[in-house]
Amino acid sequence: MKHTLHPSGTLKIVADENIVAVEDLYRQHGELLLLPGRQIRAADVRDADVLLVRSITRVDRALLEGSRVQFVATATSGTDHLDLKYLSAAGIGVAEAAGSNANAVVEYCLSGIAELICRGMFSLRGQRAAIIGFGHVGRGLYRRLRELGVDCVVCDPFVESSAPEDIQFCSLETALSASLISLHTPLSRIGEHPTWHLLNQERLDRLAPGTLLINAARGEVVDNAALLKRLARSNDLLTLWDVWENEPEISRDLLGLVSLGTPHIAGYSVEAKRSASQRNYEAFLQHFNLPAHSTSDAMAERRTMLKVNLAEIHNRGGRDLDEVILAECLRAAFSVSAVDQRLRSADADNGAAVFDGIRKTLGARREFSHYMLEQSLLDGGLISPTIATRLSSLGFSFSC
Repeated sequence: MKHTLHPSGTLKIVADENIVAVEDLYRQHGELLLLPGRQIRAADVRDADVLLVRSITRVDRALLEGSRVQFVATATSGTDHLDLKYLSAAGIGVAEAAGSNANAVVEYCLSGIAELICRGMFSLRGQRAAIIGFGHVGRGLYRRLRELGVDCVVCDPFVESSAPEDIQFCSLETALSASLISLHTPLSRIGEHPTWHLLNQERLDRLAPGTLLINAARGEVVDNAALLKRLARSNDLLTLWDVWENEPEISRDLLGLVSLGTPHIAGYSVEAKRSASQRNYEAFLQHFNLPAHSTSDAMAERRTMLKVNLAEIHNRGGRDLDEVILAECLRAAFSVSAVDQRLRSADADNGAAVFDGIRKTLGARREFSHYMLEQSLLDGGLISPTIATRLSSLGFSFSC
């Protein structure tokens, strides 16, 4: 397909207003129209050449037919909101950011687990974790959990034959018997292994009491009505829930029963958003055969000192002190509980607005690698050498 310029002689670019650095990267290339992602309509893109979206914008024939759009980029790993078959048939270039937010999602899972540990509701000691979906996020979480001494199995029929031999794969049925189950599959309704409602009523009812179930994949991978029924009958599961059916109009009843609930923000971090924006921008330049432009990074890379009161935890004593110390550091870096409380504060009339509002304002979250801990915590024995090593492996550093 020949890539032509807008009649004005430049490109017209329509973009979700919440894409990080979108103005800095694209304004030099033509007219830039920023809109709320959920409000992008066919009329907005009729005379546009480029469309930049996130997962909340459905991109299909209904949106693009009759438009000038030649290139679509999504600042997300998943592409289930894109009608790839239509885009290919229409000769529209597509870019996505698979893997850009993987570390952020992994750290969300670890921070959520840490919150439950600090509340005395869970422990990683002696657990077996099942990772369902072994893409960028699944691989990252597997590696991190193994580094923390957790026994892990993997369920993913698409990669089992090509994965390293030292990874233990299992069936879905076996995975559902694990004490920690984390979902990281794409969303699909067709094919040999569709994931839509992968966890249905029958499978949810088979989960043993005390199981920790994490969904940071797509809301429709789990039948939300079935999960609500299971939790309403006997709320004996631990649930870390970031994605929902019918976002942002999520089930308030389900939110009231999950252990921790957040508004689809697991992959939100400064680092993840920068990476996704940069990857899409590079694909944009290549698509239109444009010369590379230098981009300035407006945010300083100085690490932030992490404040955590470990002396108080030592004074309390108790079992598994090292695990609690580690957990306290993780939740100090990212408090899933604080986001959960903001989401629960919404009433029935403004729940969707609060859901999207949190997503819009959480862009300043930093990953573990942005933080450092006082060396005195290690020198004074408040952090053991073993936990210091684990914190370092997660990306934290210690001050000189």
